[in-house]
Amino acid sequence: MALRYENLARVARSARLTYLLLIIVVVLYVRSRNNDSDSQLNEQSQALETLLQKERERILTERALEIADEHVLETKWFKGNKLNTRCPDYVEYSQHRHGPYSEGPLKLAYMRPAKDCRTFTSSAVESVIEDMRLRIADPDLFRLFENAFPNTLDTTVLWHDPDNAETNSPRTFISTGDIHAEWLRDSARQLSVYQPLVKKDAKLQQLIKGAIIQQALYIKKAPYCNAYQPPEGSGVARKPSSVDYVGPRPPWKHVFECKWELDSLASFLTLTNEYYRNSHDNSIFRHQSWKDAFDLVLTVLRRESIPTFDENGDLLPFYYTFQRETTIGTETLSLAGSGNPVCGNTGLIRSAFRPSDDACIYQLFIPANAQLQVELATLEPVLRENELTDFADSAREYATAIRKGIEEFGVVNHRKYGTVFAYEVDGFGGVNIMDDANIPSLLALPDMGYLDKSDEIYQNTRKMILSKDGNPYYFQGKYFRGIGGPHVGLSNAWPMSLLLQIRTTDDDNEIMELLELVKTTTAGLGLMHESIHVNAPNHQYTRPWFSWCNSEFGKTILDLAKRKPYLIFKHEYSEPYIV
Repeated sequence: MALRYENLARVARSARLTYLLLIIVVVLYVRSRNNDSDSQLNEQSQALETLLQKERERILTERALEIADEHVLETKWFKGNKLNTRCPDYVEYSQHRHGPYSEGPLKLAYMRPAKDCRTFTSSAVESVIEDMRLRIADPDLFRLFENAFPNTLDTTVLWHDPDNAETNSPRTFISTGDIHAEWLRDSARQLSVYQPLVKKDAKLQQLIKGAIIQQALYIKKAPYCNAYQPPEGSGVARKPSSVDYVGPRPPWKHVFECKWELDSLASFLTLTNEYYRNSHDNSIFRHQSWKDAFDLVLTVLRRESIPTFDENGDLLPFYYTFQRETTIGTETLSLAGSGNPVCGNTGLIRSAFRPSDDACIYQLFIPANAQLQVELATLEPVLRENELTDFADSAREYATAIRKGIEEFGVVNHRKYGTVFAYEVDGFGGVNIMDDANIPSLLALPDMGYLDKSDEIYQNTRKMILSKDGNPYYFQGKYFRGIGGPHVGLSNAWPMSLLLQIRTTDDDNEIMELLELVKTTTAGLGLMHESIHVNAPNHQYTRPWFSWCNSEFGKTILDLAKRKPYLIFKHEYSEPYIV
């Protein structure tokens, strides 16, 4: 799309120049036929020549700026902080095997960039890697951890200003990986695995605090959007935005894509809560940008809890609409961009899109509501401690209403699996039974803190969504299996779902079987991919560089190191490892 856009722009510039030359020729010809005096003709020619020269200079200036942008792209996009070092483009780098290879039977590649090409380095993260080097028994499993755990820091911190003059605070831009933009959800999940380490690394704490402030600034500019461009003044090259028909119209100079996903705002709160829990730095709540952003979060929640019809059956105004020119049904919304109707008095918040960026069928999306409920309930006492009483009252009100709404409308009876959680509902009785690999998901409910994994309804739900007859997006083939979703297609399962499956079970056999499946299906690259074709013997994958899933793998190994060290550690290291 970007190449097509650039080619069209060059054609347009050439067309403008050609058009101007044609006008000059026609004018000169007409004037000469009218027998104008030589002096008049000369004056007109000079004026036209001046106009032509200005147009030439303007076009040359535009091209010079384009070349500068391309140079920035070559030197700063996915590169380290030392710009005088020749660093490879990690999009390309991640698709090829590099040595030295692991000493296990898989001979997995070493995929970390050279030290001078890493976008951020944390002493605490490097210390954990060395601890795992001593402890993990399987050299192939360690290599996968060694590559995946630091991947977000190694490759996606495209801009970090530790003392930004505009905000009087740090600011950080986290790319999602091979897509050159920041998703609120993705970046929060990418950084989550490092949150327990901020107490050991002041620079890492500053980095994550900067990410919170940057997300707050994004929300202030466009609270309904999911993905954003690099900040102005960062010097990071941009790619064209996905400009769609969106109401309210977002500021496209700041926005990469504007799909209303409830979990985006919930993830901003997740990032904040995890940071405060580990750093105890309450200055974040006093920062005006954070307070402004949270105020907008509450405004959006109020708007999106309004039903489609009032009590008399009259249509209420829509606060958000989205339409895209596409042949893919999951990429746009029905009914002039509003999506399917939702009922009132449910206590739930509507979401137009899922964390996979696919459109919701029924817009009362249960996993995102569950995530939001957890984060608001967690945040409420902290807000009170910081004398933000009005915010605290609103957080408690929404958290209470959402949990009640999930219990009343999000719990349904399945003909085979009994009482389960629905994926989506509309409040009228419409129910969507499924699960998607992307977090938040039904599988991830205990991982998000909504309930304990021993909960009976959750266990029924887990059995349902991990079976072919219970979840239409559970794919099982000859070479891979797991939960997928409509985003990639009906033959691809996502490794992310296997990682959540590991974190939500105490069954040792299940864990080891899933770890082996994850470890042996990276196509030898030693990195997590977005999805894997379940019937491809060569483990055909999408997105060689998917930083979010790399962080989830790191989190999964650290979970096992704490919870079940005997499964992955050498015999002499039997004690739980807690970061």
